Order: sequence, then structure tokens, then C-alpha cells
Amino acid sequence: MFHKEFRVKSQTVMRGSDRKKLRADIKQQYAGISEEQLAEIISTKEEMLTSKLETHSHGTVVVYSIQKIPIFFQTEKIVYPTVYLLWKFPDFVLTFTTWPEVFKKLEGGAALMLPGVILPGECSANVLGDFSRDCCCAVRLRGNRAPVAVGKTAVSSTEMFHLGMKGKGVIVLHTYQDFLWKFGDKSELPLLAEEAQCLTVPSETLGFGEASLVDNVSFLTDHLQCSLATDKSADLETLPVPRTETDNFFLKTSEGEKVEDDCLVADLSPCVAMEQEDNSLPPMEMPDDLLYKCFMYALKTNAKRVKLPILTSTFFRNHMVPCCPKGRNLDVKKSSYKKLSKFLAAMQEQGFIKVEEQTKGVESIAVIDHEHDELRSFRIPSWPLSEPELSSTEQQTPGSNYSPPEITDMLLVTADVLPFMKLYGKEKGSAMLSSEVKQCLTEYVKANDLQDPANKRMVRMDMLLTQTLVHKNEYAEVLPFADLLPRCEEKMKPAYRLSFPGKEPEIKKGQVQPVILDISQRGANKKVTTIDNLDLYGIDLTEFASAVQKGVACSATIDKINKDDKRVTVQGNQIKFIGQLLKENYHMPQKYIKGLEKAPKKK
Repeated sequence: MFHKEFRVKSQTVMRGSDRKKLRADIKQQYAGISEEQLAEIISTKEEMLTSKLETHSHGTVVVYSIQKIPIFFQTEKIVYPTVYLLWKFPDFVLTFTTWPEVFKKLEGGAALMLPGVILPGECSANVLGDFSRDCCCAVRLRGNRAPVAVGKTAVSSTEMFHLGMKGKGVIVLHTYQDFLWKFGDKSELPLLAEEAQCLTVPSETLGFGEASLVDNVSFLTDHLQCSLATDKSADLETLPVPRTETDNFFLKTSEGEKVEDDCLVADLSPCVAMEQEDNSLPPMEMPDDLLYKCFMYALKTNAKRVKLPILTSTFFRNHMVPCCPKGRNLDVKKSSYKKLSKFLAAMQEQGFIKVEEQTKGVESIAVIDHEHDELRSFRIPSWPLSEPELSSTEQQTPGSNYSPPEITDMLLVTADVLPFMKLYGKEKGSAMLSSEVKQCLTEYVKANDLQDPANKRMVRMDMLLTQTLVHKNEYAEVLPFADLLPRCEEKMKPAYRLSFPGKEPEIKKGQVQPVILDISQRGANKKVTTIDNLDLYGIDLTEFASAVQKGVACSATIDKINKDDKRVTVQGNQIKFIGQLLKENYHMPQKYIKGLEKAPKKK
């Protein structure tokens, strides 16, 4: 059940009424437990947390923890103890014994098969006690009373006998070193002495050479990458007993009282020099859990007085990300939600916020319920935060290092106008401004006295002007002066000049190509925004794609169209945001942006 990662849906402080109900359920399910044991396990003085988990198979499990140590988990209305609890109360439930090498299979999610069960005596109907099917039980390894797995029986004691100890014996739900164990303080497996057990085990029983209990323990410690630094002949009861966080939780005494734990004789953790873990961080923060905690952290702190409505992307970037622990990365894609919109939709279902769609593809948080019971009971984590980001004046905004080019429309001299332009020193292919062409025409008219005396707005056409400006099959003795320039431009080819700061101006043929924003359909109901010709204007595609990705909290990629041209592709219809980014950050005139009308319309 927990051999794969799970998602923490919620985590709240347990109320007194819920604690009483849990005590009653445990008392009813485990009739052999005494009131003293129950009071020791579920103390009324310690804060108890209830965590709702969603397993990899989409099942729901409730975990009860004290001091961040899970002690019970509940599934299908049955309460099971964790290995942390059973290490202090090894006789809490029915226990099966197996060989150390079997643990490899159990931690992978396999069931305990009956041939692997070590019987304390001859095989009989009640050799392991009288129990029914689906009875809560634990599994321990030969030579150690500390359980390594928790589960339920697959058959009853009677069925087990009639089956001849063949088939499934225990359906394993939780093991040492699985993700539920990692949800706690990750204490190492203790070594608890067996009751009235001889250290020597017959070699024919084990099936491999001369063996002893210490050999079996060494096999287990090798598997856990830990070796016992003792001689085989050493007395196990003389090993020191270090106290872990789990020990401190369960072994509580009144002031001045000394505790002697007779059953705890050794622990595997002192046998190696292990680095101390950073207890300032949570013992385990999976992507979903980290996302949820940063969301709640933000609502309790920096987003408490945020001005609503606020764009979901802005809320994530400015409020959730700063709440992430130092050294961690808050990445929605690594969670089971994959998208920020899905995560916020789940939070909306739980009543924390209300999300509204301003325009298609643009969502904002309209309402935050600061009086939500779960939010009020949420405790702000004590983890260290990352260094604060630069202020808006110090932070590099997208396009801050970008200087837009100066674009000038030009005209190229063609063969049709070459005889006229040669008079002014121009060659075929020379680039001219429209004002330069007009100046040439004006000078020519004045120099040759072609202005009509009767109407100074008219120009008398001579042979050169007729050859240059008058179309074939057209006869004109006079033309308006205002028509000379359009006729001349019509005979020339368009071009434009790009002038980047610090670079030589560059003349390019044809009309200047605008930045083209377009929407493409991908699949049944998936849209993407494509942006072409950005590199024509000297815009850094990587910086631009990163700015869009952060601004709208969705993926942005750079695709190669052909040998020379590249395109930026963004998930969803993001034309409104991209248009604002180009105009405000990159200072691009709107006439050079095509496709702004395709932005989603307000409903």
C-alpha cells in the first residue's frame, strides 16, 4: 500500500471528540489492550495530527501521528498500527515470524506466503493461535522481535492448517522503510531480544552452512547497509541502547523518574557512523504535500491581506514560491496535479478559495476563506525559507537588457526608374527613403521648369518623366505633382532598414514582417499559442519563453521551423499576456504585432 509514493490531501490537528472516537475504535478492535496501554499510546496531553492520504492506487487512507510519528493508519474502517508503534509494543497484535531474506520481497509489496512462516512448534490448527481471516497482524524476522511489516491475514488459522501451510498467509499493507515509515522520523529498526530462544539455529533448518542468530542479524543489517561492529560470540544484551525520537515519544516518565526498557536491547543505528539529518526540515515532503503546505503557508502569512482578485499565476509566483523551504523547488509538474489550475481547483473543492475565469485561459482567485476550519488549525512549518528575491527595482525584468531596433521603410531602385535615378547618382538596387525620392522629383521639376504656369499643381511631362512614371498604353501630357511620388514608388521595390544599437544598419528586401501571434488546435480540446518572427527583431527566444512560462505558469518551448527560423510555442491561449509583454517590456509598436484580435474575449 505504501511501497509507492502517496499524496497528502490534508493535515489537521485532531479534536478531542475525534480522539475519543479513535480510542473507542481501537479498544473495540483490539480487545486485549489495557486502559494503561491505551492511555500511554494516545495521550490527551500530546497534540495529535490527522493526515488524509491518497495512495498510488487512488485509495484513501487516514494516518494518525504524534510528534510527526505515525502510530496508526486507517483504511476500510480498520485501524492498523505502524511499525513505529509495534517497536514499543511488539505483542500488540498477532505476529508471524519469517526468515530475514524474505524481507526483500515484503518491502517490494509482495504478500507473505505460508511456506515462509516459521512455526514455533508442530503444525496444528492453533499453533499460531486462533484467528480469523482479515485479522490485523505483524511480521517479524527470525532473531528479532521488532516487526518489519504490518498487514492482515489472508486465511484463518483453521484454513491455514487445512491448506498444509501453502498459499498466501499475510497481505502486507505497510513495511519498514516504505513511504509511511519515511513519513515519520525514519528511525532505524531496533533489535529486540527473542523470548527463550537459543542463539544457535540448526544448519539443516536454515539450508545454508553453519549459522547462528548473529548471522541472521548480520544478513538483515547487510541488506540495510549497516553491519554489526561486534564479535559473533558477543552477548547481544550488552550492546548499548541509543534513544531515538521514537523512543523519546513513547518512553515518557514523570520528572526525576528513571526508565528501564528491558525489551529494547540493541539498535542497528549505532553500528554505523551516520550523518545527522537536518531536523529543521520536515522528514518527508513529497511534491503534493509540499504544494499543499506552501499554499496553506501563503494563506496564513503573505497572502493574508492580498488584494483580490489576483491572477493565479501571480499568486503562485509571489506568494506560494517564497514559502518553499530553503533548498527545495516548488514544481507543480512534479506533483500529481501537473497543472496549477488543477491544484487550485482541488483547493476550491475543499472550500479554501474561489477561482474565477476572467477570460478564456486566464484565471484569478476571487475569494479566500480565512475562516476555514482547516486553515485556522494549520500550523505554520518551522522550516527555513529561501533567501528573499530581489526587489522590483533590483530584479531583472524580461526585456530589461533589450533595445528595440529602429525600423525604417525603404525603396529599392529598379530598372524602370534607373534612367531617372542615375541623374542623382543612384545605381540599381540602391536603397532610398521616400523623402529622398520626393526630393529628387521636386529638384528635377524645378530644374527643367516643368511646372504648368496656368496651374502650379500640375507638372508637364517630358520624355524622361513619361518613360519613368507613365504606364504603358497610357497617355498623359500633364500630371498632378501629388501623383508623381506614388507613381515612382509603385515602380520601385519595397525594403526596410534595421538599425540595432551599436551595430551597422542592415537593409532587407520586402515588407517588414510583424511578430505573428496565432492559435493552433492540438488534439480534441487543446490549444497552443505560436509566436513567429521574434528573432527578426533581435529578441532572445530563451529569455522570452522563460518570461512567458513564469508569467502564465505553463510550458513554453522553442521549436525549429526551418533552417533559419524558430518559433515559440506556449500552452493555451496566452495572446493577451504575450501582447502586453511585447508592448510594455520590449517596447514594440502595435503595428508590428499581428494577431492581437485572437485574444480570448471577456464573457
